[in-house]
Amino acid sequence: MLSTFSDPILPVFAILALGVLAGWRGWFDVDFARNLNRFTYYVAQPALVYFVVARAPFAAFDYRALGLYLVSEIAVYALGYWVVRRYFGRTRPEALLLGMTCALVNHLFYILPIAERIYGEEAAANIAGIIIVDIALLFCGTILILDIMKAGNAAPGKVARMTIGNPALLAIVAGLGTYALEPLTPQGVFTFAEFVGRAAPPSALFALGIIVAGTDFRRPGGATWSVVAIKTLAHPILLIGMFAMTEVDVDKAEIALLVAAGPCGAMPFVIALQYGIKTDTIARAILISTGITLFTLAWLTA
Repeated sequence: MLSTFSDPILPVFAILALGVLAGWRGWFDVDFARNLNRFTYYVAQPALVYFVVARAPFAAFDYRALGLYLVSEIAVYALGYWVVRRYFGRTRPEALLLGMTCALVNHLFYILPIAERIYGEEAAANIAGIIIVDIALLFCGTILILDIMKAGNAAPGKVARMTIGNPALLAIVAGLGTYALEPLTPQGVFTFAEFVGRAAPPSALFALGIIVAGTDFRRPGGATWSVVAIKTLAHPILLIGMFAMTEVDVDKAEIALLVAAGPCGAMPFVIALQYGIKTDTIARAILISTGITLFTLAWLTA
């Protein structure tokens, strides 16, 4: 347990902690964090998504496990949205992102680099399936709903243009095209995507740390604790129950459980900054769940 905690879990967490320190000390301000987040959203994250999709072993995916995982995510997404709307009166856009925070794990920026260090490429391949499903359905689906909310009574064509221009969606389409035509794709394209994509996790976590530094944690609030409880308790327990009732490859089920046991994802935070939605509760939930899962992930990977 201590070996996996010290490497790689703690080093990955350290960049988030460094961002918090930098924000507290005033070395970087919120405007810098927003600009860094913009780089992540439009450049680094699409490069990472493209690389993951283009290199994904689709034939090796356990689609039953992926389907069950998606069902568990939709369930906790809906539960999170209902709880923060019903009991805490959050706006629809914020409630949508808080529901997404309950469902979406920080796999792209946090679990993936940890799993690669511990389990190697096979684990990365299994997590790639979850990442692709999450980005294609949860991430792009949430953005589509936000665009519809933002557009109001705008023509469907305008909403379609807003959605089609989403960097993550474009990266998925490009990655699928490359996967289909891989022999024709220059190796330099993969080198570029991998090189730029590796900047996404540290830049997103560092920007998050700076924003979190200005957030009041003395009273996190019921909404924050509800999101944290749904993510760190309800989601893994639900997934365990679903796997127990079906026949799923044990190794792939363990990887899926590792992902489900991870902290709240950073993607809702990235989206909130881009769409001007309140980030306080999302940031608190991400940091608190990350602190809690430092130990649960170390135990699961021991």
